[in-house]
Amino acid sequence: MDIKPEISVIIPVHNGQEHLEKCLNSLKKQSFSDFEVLIINNGSTDNTFKIAKSFSDSDNRFIIINHNHGGAGEARNIGIEKAVGRYLAFVDSDDLVLEKYLEKLHSAITSHDADVAVCGFCLYFRKSDKVIHRHSVKDTVYNRHDALRELLRDDKMRFYLWNKLWKRSLFYENDISIPDMYYEDAVACTKLFCHAKKVVMTDYCGYSYFRASSKVLKEVEMNSIRLNDYINTVPMIRSYLEKMGIYKKVKAPFSRHINHVFWSVPFLSAQAREDLERGVLKNTFAGMGKVIRSCKAPCSELDGIAQEKTIY
Repeated sequence: MDIKPEISVIIPVHNGQEHLEKCLNSLKKQSFSDFEVLIINNGSTDNTFKIAKSFSDSDNRFIIINHNHGGAGEARNIGIEKAVGRYLAFVDSDDLVLEKYLEKLHSAITSHDADVAVCGFCLYFRKSDKVIHRHSVKDTVYNRHDALRELLRDDKMRFYLWNKLWKRSLFYENDISIPDMYYEDAVACTKLFCHAKKVVMTDYCGYSYFRASSKVLKEVEMNSIRLNDYINTVPMIRSYLEKMGIYKKVKAPFSRHINHVFWSVPFLSAQAREDLERGVLKNTFAGMGKVIRSCKAPCSELDGIAQEKTIY
């Protein structure tokens, strides 16, 4: 009899030789052992495959899936398609999980018969090897609408696919895939939370989110593509909330994300100035204008707005 693992862990990786071994070792040391790890090797040209193969050769829970095109969203969708576990966990290839990460999340989601379990996370900076920020949460059980409101505030819940354990059925029963774009977590998490009847939070801080230094924004090479995708989270999220008939009920908490995007456009445009053909000022006005249109337009126009390229 083919016995399926309880949890499928999905790790998209592209040229991740520097950190992948530590990431996979942190999963191998889990106190909860009934899992598979799907390593989506996304067109790597370094030693990523060699490192992944060393784990798959010694432990049949580690499975390599080679994929040669697309971004992290597409890679995760391939993992979702291939996964057989009842629950899904997403881990970034340069992050670590603590020893009881899967155990604590699995205990929380099963004991409350929830659709999503959320834990706290630690923010580490590699250069100093210190914990600069610890995002901890309290043990709480939310119904669908309260959980969605918390997510849209992007404070306790945060728009991250990682630090959460998901029922796999949330994806295939509701035909939800992860957009192949930057900032895809915000769109995907919103859609999933719209269908989650119960969400549980545990105070266990089990995920280590790594940064090179405290100057986070300098690590990301801002460009027109990233900036367009960030702005497009507003019409994409609003469109789905409208289709679900709940936009008016969650408009207030969602306004926090809208305001954050709106006021970030000038700063991000300045960061991307070397990539902007028509300059910082014109792109700033265009980007902020699109955010405003995304809030005021009829819902029938939102999908079209999301497809527009505003930043050049």
